[in-house]
Amino acid sequence: MKKLLFMAILFCGTLSLYAQHDNLYSQYMFNGLLINPAYAGSNEMLSATAVNRNQWVGFDGAPKTSTFSLHTPLKNKKVNIGITFTNDRYGITTQNKINAIYAYRLFFKKSSLSFGLQVGVDFIRNNWNAIQTTTPGDQVFTGQYSQQNVPQTGFGIYYKAQKFYAGISSPDLISIGTSSTVYKSAFLTAGYLFDLSENVKLKPFVLVKYIKDSPVEVDLNAIVYFKMVGIGYSYRTNDAMVFLATVNVSKQFSFGYSYDLTTSKLATYVRGSHEIMLKYEFGYKINTQSPRYF
Repeated sequence: MKKLLFMAILFCGTLSLYAQHDNLYSQYMFNGLLINPAYAGSNEMLSATAVNRNQWVGFDGAPKTSTFSLHTPLKNKKVNIGITFTNDRYGITTQNKINAIYAYRLFFKKSSLSFGLQVGVDFIRNNWNAIQTTTPGDQVFTGQYSQQNVPQTGFGIYYKAQKFYAGISSPDLISIGTSSTVYKSAFLTAGYLFDLSENVKLKPFVLVKYIKDSPVEVDLNAIVYFKMVGIGYSYRTNDAMVFLATVNVSKQFSFGYSYDLTTSKLATYVRGSHEIMLKYEFGYKINTQSPRYF
């Protein structure tokens, strides 16, 4: 009964505001394009990343998210482009979101500053037939579908040096529905790379997330790199502890896995969240600034 009540509240709130549901990722640090369009091209080569997230395992109707992103600098190193596609399924709702990204970079002696813009459309479909009612065959929920196509736009700023990065962004700043305009989340990120030895690196970093009329959420993160392997830990305030690992299988291909241990009141009903990341960087390379770590 508690599960049903919670999901009903979640769905009603989501549907009434048109795409209020924000995608949650634990491995955004391996693909900053997920939260900041200004990240496009910063790996200095054509980069493709796929992420699959199974959230709140054991909870009926919990979010399941698959994302593919592709970004690259052009021959003019200042101009960078990218694209992201996201399929998100939760409860009775399916969202297919596509975004085109443009970023412009200014280069300094040992750093760069990028400004990014993305525009896209969120295709939202609700299957009311999937709702289990207390009255079998309730005609209100029989043969009912609804669909909404929501234009979205967002922006970001990203600064990158050899051992430091920082960014501010709102990838889906404005979502325009037929009856409302929704202002969504904003992110502030920063991180630094410490050389503990020739083969051991430490990267602490932070993400601050703000949503209007919601508590500020903070991710405190740290990853230790041992040559080709990275082991990390994240604490997401009022939500979860995250354990993650990444392996650079080759100079071009890397694999990542994370497990979220829920610490909120949902912990009674769920068995955590799993996320897998695959990343491939093609040989088109211009001017590398530690892409392995940032």
